[in-house]
Amino acid sequence: MKRNIFSLRRLRWKLTFSYTLVTVVALLALELLVVSAVVALLNSNLPPTLAAQQVRDGLAPRLEEHIDETPPDVDALRAELADFTGEPELLGTGPQRDDPTSLEVGPGGGSLFVIDEERQLLVSAPELQEFPEGERFEAGSVAGLAPLVEAALAGEESSRRLSANTGGRMLTVVPLEDDDGRVAGALVGTVRVPNLTGALLIGVGISAILLMLPAALLGTLFGFLTAWGLTRRLRRLARAAQRWSGGDFSVTVEDRSRDELGQLSRELNTMAAELEALMQTRGELATLETRNRFARDLHDSVKQQIFATSLQVAAARALIRDNRDAAEAHLAQAEELVRGTQKELNVLIHEMRPAALEGKGLASALRDYAAAWSRGSEIPAEVRVRGERETPLEVEQAVFRVAQEALANVAKHSKATGVQVDLSYGPDALTLEVADDGRGFDPGKPSGGFGLESMGERMRGLGGYVDIESAPGAGTRVICFCPLGGVMGEGRR
Repeated sequence: MKRNIFSLRRLRWKLTFSYTLVTVVALLALELLVVSAVVALLNSNLPPTLAAQQVRDGLAPRLEEHIDETPPDVDALRAELADFTGEPELLGTGPQRDDPTSLEVGPGGGSLFVIDEERQLLVSAPELQEFPEGERFEAGSVAGLAPLVEAALAGEESSRRLSANTGGRMLTVVPLEDDDGRVAGALVGTVRVPNLTGALLIGVGISAILLMLPAALLGTLFGFLTAWGLTRRLRRLARAAQRWSGGDFSVTVEDRSRDELGQLSRELNTMAAELEALMQTRGELATLETRNRFARDLHDSVKQQIFATSLQVAAARALIRDNRDAAEAHLAQAEELVRGTQKELNVLIHEMRPAALEGKGLASALRDYAAAWSRGSEIPAEVRVRGERETPLEVEQAVFRVAQEALANVAKHSKATGVQVDLSYGPDALTLEVADDGRGFDPGKPSGGFGLESMGERMRGLGGYVDIESAPGAGTRVICFCPLGGVMGEGRR
């Protein structure tokens, strides 16, 4: 029992460790999933599209009021850009830079350009030496920007088609219209997006270290509580099974849950009840079998001994007046038979073992019994044995009982003048033949006796058979065949 409980405790800790491991792995997987989603979002067209929409809604209407003038009010445009670039989350106001393609811009930096319909650069913020104001704006110097400018000046209004995310740089172009709805220019924005993958992975590592310990503790606590409840229910099953194995079926497993363990507990309770009923039935059948075997043994041993005793007493009564010595001899044989009967009854009490087999082999016991039977029945009996060797006691007992019954039938019914008993030991079977020269009978007619039936039952119980050959006036031959290979005897005692 202690070993079973220990194994369940090991199962508890295995489950606890599994919960902890799953919690930690799930946390790491969630963080990696979030990082992957952020990286994918930054590399998609969604950020520049949102930026273009924000510029279109927040800045473009203010610029359109000044670009519609003739000539465009450059100072007013510059003031609007200055006001707009004062929001650090969209545009920085650092020193002038030579090339927008080399801008190292964070979330608060970038470049804005206002061009007219002739692609002349009106205003830039911050001012860039490579893009002088008042001259033609060379959009081709920034990869991916020229098609967007062409589309905006051609009247395209879709923010998705006027924005791009190429080469780590977000590009967005917003068309500027006059009062008549004609495209009068465009607002161009460029922002370099730094590679955040490394930083995000470092953040994941740091957060994993910081969160792993509390996550592991929570997973361990939850796993321990869950596993404790599971192993506690399994322990109840183990205790009940141990009681059932000892034959105590009064114990039942109380588990009202509707999960698999609860269903298993209810099925095991049903199985235990069925096993208890089965064991009771087997006990009743064993008792009935014992009674039948006892009746058969009484018939085959004690009844035959008493019958032989009655024959001796009858012979003594007939001779007591004319031949006192012969009468005393018959009485002496009757006394010997009574003692044998007493021995048989004692042995029947101790599992009905034939007294004649005590300390002897089957062949020797059969010779002694046949000699005693001849003296009592006054019918000569010859015993022949071939290939004598040790055989299982169960086989010897059954064959001896058959021989007793066959000789008793000869004495009672055959009126024979001689009997031949052959015992043959084969490699796989033991054969007994009892033949007499008496009046015989018809085996096809029911005899109404218990002897022939008991002989057949004994042999069938050992996988053998009893065959009877007889005819009126032709004597009787009883053939008993009993296999040895399939019998697990207990050895001679």
